Amino acid sequence: MGISFDRDLRVAGYRPSTFKNALKGYLRSKSPASLIDLKTVFPHRRDGAIVYEECLDRHLIDRTTGAITEAGLTLVRSKVVPRTPLGKAKVVLDAFLERVDQLNHDPEAISRVDQVWLFGSVMRDEVAVGDIDLALARSSSDRFDNLDAQIIQAEALLTNFPDAPSDWAWPWDQIDWLYHRAIFGARRHPLLAGAKDGMDDLASLGVPCRLIYERSRGGRVNDVVVPRHPQSNGRLNTIDPLPVVPDLTPTPLQPMDARWVAGYDRWGRVSPYDIFRGWTDECKQLFPEYPRTLRIAASGDDLRDFPWCPKTMKRPGIDGRAAIAVMSATEFWGTCITLHRSIYDILGKMVLEASFSDLLLHRSRKYIDLGTLPEMVSAVSLILAVDAERIVRRTATATCVPR
Repeated sequence: MGISFDRDLRVAGYRPSTFKNALKGYLRSKSPASLIDLKTVFPHRRDGAIVYEECLDRHLIDRTTGAITEAGLTLVRSKVVPRTPLGKAKVVLDAFLERVDQLNHDPEAISRVDQVWLFGSVMRDEVAVGDIDLALARSSSDRFDNLDAQIIQAEALLTNFPDAPSDWAWPWDQIDWLYHRAIFGARRHPLLAGAKDGMDDLASLGVPCRLIYERSRGGRVNDVVVPRHPQSNGRLNTIDPLPVVPDLTPTPLQPMDARWVAGYDRWGRVSPYDIFRGWTDECKQLFPEYPRTLRIAASGDDLRDFPWCPKTMKRPGIDGRAAIAVMSATEFWGTCITLHRSIYDILGKMVLEASFSDLLLHRSRKYIDLGTLPEMVSAVSLILAVDAERIVRRTATATCVPR
């Protein structure tokens, strides 16, 4: 039993598996820069930046410590599967119980199914389910005196199955193969991935369950739900507590940390190739020339190797979100401006507001070097465009619903 997410649902426009894989990568690196640049997960860096911000806003990553929260770990451990309507799942369960009944009435069969216990989402009659959780009690037919007799019978029965393996690690593997072939068919239905032999797992979980098949009583039964299996003494201490469904409700939108453009590089350097995953047409349109003199920086970033440290960097509030310094400079000239952003709600409409302040010039009192402006405009346009994309994603998609 565990948490599962429907792979067709979306969180901020992304599949739950995207968040899961991003968090798995973050567990290894503990680095926002590494997360947003996971090329196997994100087609563009901006996708990684949006997902990272959503992880913060949905409390999957702690905003203060940078550690993955318990909710984030639960998502990492979850399954992302197609959800099946309950009615269809019950059809699969009925067909499974029919095969169990056929096995129990087959005089040539070696194995029997004595009981089938149902638990999990199908037992709870949830609208949609990830799989069918079953525990099976199995025994051997009493017509065989010993294991050798069972193996002889298995070898005889296997001649009817041309698709059976030709080699066996152990002789009794043949008996298991015939048993599973009988109850699951030639190909186990994906919904029956949760069907397990034995009661040990169900007993150790200590969860509500229901007996739905008992051979000694003629087959299918309609017993009531019990708090836990009769063999269970409660959930074992060695078993992790049942996972709590993470609350993925986001906090109100705020501007993204604009330093994602620089890949959280502490020197604020911008590489269009890394932003766009190559010299794509989109990349060349936004940055016709490589922005060697461009920096995106906030308070605390390291500009010692940059030819100019504007006074803006010493002022409070340059946090990368509400305010970010955008600059371009060489030894001989330079321009710095502060970009301010805010996001607020007006009558249910999300508004992104941007403004500029604190124009500073390097080695000039009156004139802006026009050569600094194109790459600065490109950087600001990109920051605002991805802010807007995130607003659209957040407002256009519903929060993923787990089980």
